[in-house]
Amino acid sequence: MNLRVLGLVAGLLGGLCWAVRWGVELAGSSPSWGDTAQLAGLVLIGLALAVVGAGLVSRSALWLRVIVAVAFPLLVWSVYLVVKGDADGVTLDGVLGALAVVGSAVLLATGRRSDPAPRGGRHGSHASR
Repeated sequence: MNLRVLGLVAGLLGGLCWAVRWGVELAGSSPSWGDTAQLAGLVLIGLALAVVGAGLVSRSALWLRVIVAVAFPLLVWSVYLVVKGDADGVTLDGVLGALAVVGSAVLLATGRRSDPAPRGGRHGSHASR
């Protein structure tokens, strides 16, 4: 299993945790496992965002990939806190979770590669054979 698939599965499961918790709270009950689902979803979505962040940088600079993999989830978290404000956040979490589920499922189903296959084999485009 490559890193991209791991990130997509983490995004799918994390989004599912948030969406299920939102659905249960919309139904009128406050589950005892709600906080656990919130934390599990947060960790899984954070992992997915770290994979996305690492994918934004060239593979040749490993140190930069690590920095961006840490910084990208922190950036998203800071924007989330500003948008959430003083509200409870269950609805926002549920909507974001549903978006994470749909986005991850679509990308998993299409099997889209993040890195296109190199053209021309082992040689450059102008190399003589």
